[in-house]
Amino acid sequence: MAVSVDFSLGRQEDGLLTVNMNPPTAIGGWNIVATIQERFGGISGKIVKSVASGFSASSGNDRSGISVLDSGQGRFRIQLNASETSGWDFKNYVFTVERRDSGSRTILSQGHLLLNPNTGV
Repeated sequence: MAVSVDFSLGRQEDGLLTVNMNPPTAIGGWNIVATIQERFGGISGKIVKSVASGFSASSGNDRSGISVLDSGQGRFRIQLNASETSGWDFKNYVFTVERRDSGSRTILSQGHLLLNPNTGV
């Protein structure tokens, strides 16, 4: 079952979303994709980040914005940079984190991202 999480960011604010599989689940070999969209079920994402698991955070696997922190326990982090939301309207967006492998598509986490005009709101 997917974990529902809501979070917010302020103007010119970077964000980190850390996902911990519960129960802890080995994610080695998984392809993980995080998408931020205007609404659930949208055709394309405003931001799409992905990683093929099985690498350590120090190996540089976070180039797309996802870092695997602990492959054996199912811990990874998604980085959202302020520059990626520059120019966006201040409102609610949605995000979905999925496991996408050949013949398999499983939602791991989803929720709302509130983009605020002021930092710390």
